[in-house]
Amino acid sequence: MPEISEIKVNDVIVPEVRTWLAAPPSVPEAPPVTVQIGVPIIDMPAFNPLDFEPDVKPPKVKPSKQKPPEPPATPEVKIPRIEPKKPAPVETEEAKPLIQQVVEAIPTIPQATTVAASSVIGVSAALATPFLLKLIKPIVKKVMVKIQKALGRQVKVESSWQRRRLQRAQRK
Repeated sequence: MPEISEIKVNDVIVPEVRTWLAAPPSVPEAPPVTVQIGVPIIDMPAFNPLDFEPDVKPPKVKPSKQKPPEPPATPEVKIPRIEPKKPAPVETEEAKPLIQQVVEAIPTIPQATTVAASSVIGVSAALATPFLLKLIKPIVKKVMVKIQKALGRQVKVESSWQRRRLQRAQRK
């Protein structure tokens, strides 16, 4: 086995950083805007604000000597006097006893039978819908195939797995 030679690493030298010789940053320590009571004042060196005062003053405007025209006189309009109608006397209904109110609130026999019959028809139709669909769907499908044959259109032949799936669905 050959001997492993010795690995030599040079010394790591970190240069000295002299921070006191570097120039200070140019960012001011305080913001240039100072707030006094009411209005902020910008203290920036070499900043001359724009002068918005005009050099020429506009001439004074003299009021006109004409009097405004007088508005036309409004004609007098007579409003017809309408006498208020007296309200019709309100007829008050006598309070009925509680038993009579309950008897009047109960529906009549024809009303009760109509509501009961419509609810029975609705519930039975909802319960029979899945069974009716399983009976009607194959019949409608066969009729559609016969109509397509009569019109001369080609009928799409179902694959064997589609026929098996249909038979399994009909068993359920």
